[in-house]
Amino acid sequence: MTDNENEDVIITDIFWDRIYLNIIIEGKKLNNKTIYLFSNDIVIKEITLEYVEENKYKAIINITNIKNGKMLDNGVYSFKILEKDEYIDLEISNQVGYKLEYLDRIYRYKNYYAYTVSLKVRVLKNEKLSFSLKSTFMIVNKLPLKIKFKKRLIKCAKSLFNVIYRIFNYIHYNKKNKILLMSETRSPISGNLKALQERIHERKIDKEYKITYFFEKTLELSYVQLLIKWIKLAWLISKQEKVFIDDYSPIFAYINLSSKTKLIQVWHAGVGFKSVGYARFGFTGPEPYTSCHRKYDYAIVGSKALIPVYSEVFGIDKEKILPYGLPRLDNYLDEHKINTVVNNIYSSYPILKDKKVILFAPTFRGKGQKQAYYPFEKIDLEGIFRLCEQKNYIFLIKMHPFVKEKVQIPEKYSSRIIDFSSYKDINDLLYLTDILITDYSSNIYDFSLLNKPILFYAFDLEKYELINRVHRPIKEYAPGKICYTFEEIIKAINENDFEMEKLQKYKEENVNIQEKKASDLIIDNLILKGENND
Repeated sequence: MTDNENEDVIITDIFWDRIYLNIIIEGKKLNNKTIYLFSNDIVIKEITLEYVEENKYKAIINITNIKNGKMLDNGVYSFKILEKDEYIDLEISNQVGYKLEYLDRIYRYKNYYAYTVSLKVRVLKNEKLSFSLKSTFMIVNKLPLKIKFKKRLIKCAKSLFNVIYRIFNYIHYNKKNKILLMSETRSPISGNLKALQERIHERKIDKEYKITYFFEKTLELSYVQLLIKWIKLAWLISKQEKVFIDDYSPIFAYINLSSKTKLIQVWHAGVGFKSVGYARFGFTGPEPYTSCHRKYDYAIVGSKALIPVYSEVFGIDKEKILPYGLPRLDNYLDEHKINTVVNNIYSSYPILKDKKVILFAPTFRGKGQKQAYYPFEKIDLEGIFRLCEQKNYIFLIKMHPFVKEKVQIPEKYSSRIIDFSSYKDINDLLYLTDILITDYSSNIYDFSLLNKPILFYAFDLEKYELINRVHRPIKEYAPGKICYTFEEIIKAINENDFEMEKLQKYKEENVNIQEKKASDLIIDNLILKGENND
């Protein structure tokens, strides 16, 4: 206890961790390991305490997902404990009282909106101190005409699509045994959904279920083209009992799915560093109240350790995050598959045979798909060419699919440096890669299973962390050596300095290899056993 040793239970610290409000509670008589969030004398949420040390616990509140994938409504909230069938306000130490005025948060959204959270000291009837939390969603009083028009257009579009979808949904009342595999960012089918599709065929599930496909890059279409595609897509979705997606899919922000249709996110990435979804709330994250991410009935992730990560990202409850593993990794380490893939690549690209391979596969820079780029001047082509000649390496460049500009490789370097950005499946390339050079990408998740060196070319690490935001500090969690200049990259390769001990730690914390395949777990638990409620 700090300044009030006679009190049984008291809050001794409050602090923020991104969108999480952390409350430290101490007390010898804290028998019930639960506190209660109140609004107008009504319990809004029960919060289970996490053990810190003897007589000390922590409550963690995600303000973007207070309950059932919803933000805190506008209002004033208090925290209480249950003692002898009576709810008692949690008291705070004087030190916490002084700290409260510095804990107010403003989460901006598109420059014209803000979600604010403020903490204020309250005086209880017994003259002790407590605190209240006030949340407010704020809008600029006078929005620019362009923003007003866009806002109304979006509102009309949502209403229109909901009407269209409801009509389609009424027509397709019987959805039993119908499944849609779809993506609005990838074409053709690939990754996790391709692996799931193959397993469905292997187990002849497609004999009992009708499988439909939609794989088109709708984000690259004009508004008119998008309208036509989305009407077609709404028709397809309305037929389905289960819909599987593998990435951001904006149509689901515009329609309210039938209770007979379950939406399952088989997220394409394992885990990297760059923040996505609600992990970027207040910067360039999704809209607070209506995001397609909140519509998921279930989301599949690679391991139990990633449940809290993706609960934050998608803004949904942890119970909806299923650690089944990634389907594309089901046969990832199969020797026959590896040999077949590698031999096929050698047949198509004989220049790679009998050479070691360095794969350079960074993520993009920029705000999103339309502004994506990579600063190619940061690659020392001459330096890496000399290294490749000395050590018999080939340097393959695999840019993120969002980066449309091609790297210009002078003819004199073309025997050792090759642009493989158009190659569809990076996982195939990982098999023949001896050294991976990346930055903040999730490709480290798959590559880590091969137990090969990873170098992190993080020339803009601090800038990236500040502007783009990351889940976890890169310096602390990177499973390999971090280099800040390309000269350091070349030196690390020359000296075989890869800090391999970091790789094992990363795998232990993030990768879950199960006896049963991820595809089978999905099929058994979400297709064959899954039941809808009207």
